[in-house]
Amino acid sequence: MPKRNESRPILTALLCLVAAASPASAEGPSFGVLTPLDRTAWSDVRSAWKEIESLGFASAWVNDHLLPAPGPETDPHLEAWTTLAALCAITPRVEVGVLVSGNTYRNPALLAKMATTVDHVSGGRLALGLGAAWFRREHEAYGFVFGSARERARRLQESLEVITRLWSGGDSFDGTYYSLDDAPFAPPNLRTPRPPVIVGGQGKQWIVPLVGRLADGWNAAPNVTADGFRERVEIIRDACAASGRTECPSRLSKVLQLRSISDEPTTAPDGDPKKTNWILQGTPDQITARIQSFVDAGANEFIVMLPVPYDLAALRRFATEVVPRFAHTTKG
Repeated sequence: MPKRNESRPILTALLCLVAAASPASAEGPSFGVLTPLDRTAWSDVRSAWKEIESLGFASAWVNDHLLPAPGPETDPHLEAWTTLAALCAITPRVEVGVLVSGNTYRNPALLAKMATTVDHVSGGRLALGLGAAWFRREHEAYGFVFGSARERARRLQESLEVITRLWSGGDSFDGTYYSLDDAPFAPPNLRTPRPPVIVGGQGKQWIVPLVGRLADGWNAAPNVTADGFRERVEIIRDACAASGRTECPSRLSKVLQLRSISDEPTTAPDGDPKKTNWILQGTPDQITARIQSFVDAGANEFIVMLPVPYDLAALRRFATEVVPRFAHTTKG
């Protein structure tokens, strides 16, 4: 019989395993779509989201940059949160979010208010994606403090604490980077108990453990392999158990870029084997196998990114020829 102070981590670890076997994973992974906002017009984004809604995807997302990444920095890029608020009005069903919102671009108290406003506009359909931010040139161009990777991770941790405190009704907080002084917060979110917080990233030392301690889900960076995904899921579970949480993050997602679907097989996306971790290209069988490798590694949610210009024909084919293969399936 373990001592009382030893039993809680053991119980929490078991709860983590239960969370990992959530209804989403037991019934098959869920699928969403990410529409980048670089080099595109509002009318194109609006049309794409109407299609995403009609095809029955579970979620729809935009990215968060002020400059295109990659690409010429003089090309246009729409702002994420104002675009998202407008998109809520034309999507009555789908879950909505920014994947992920760059933490360094907005004060977390302001972001909490923005997110709650979008939650109200959407009728309670918001998921908050948040990351440490990585694009140095964007920070230099617009005067945002970039800092070291460690500093950005610490800022992200404090932001998560600020946002969750405010979403609990308001509080005080005295951090290194952010503070609250008996700050009230109203109105509360419509989504209960709160919009899920999805942290994006890949760093095994700081970011991924932070998911286990403070977030509701994790979104893997594009270059994370299936083996790397599996390794990081274990880090998340260990961090959750060590923190004493009673519920571990249950949403474990991967972004995969949909280049094309064809009747002819391809050896590797664009002939580059390194891109096979995050690019979907080839026959439905090839695309299914790529997704299945991440399902086997623990992923229970996939966000399909559409390159600009959006190929809605490929998305329709993906929705009809690939997604149904994962309904009511578990790890292979």
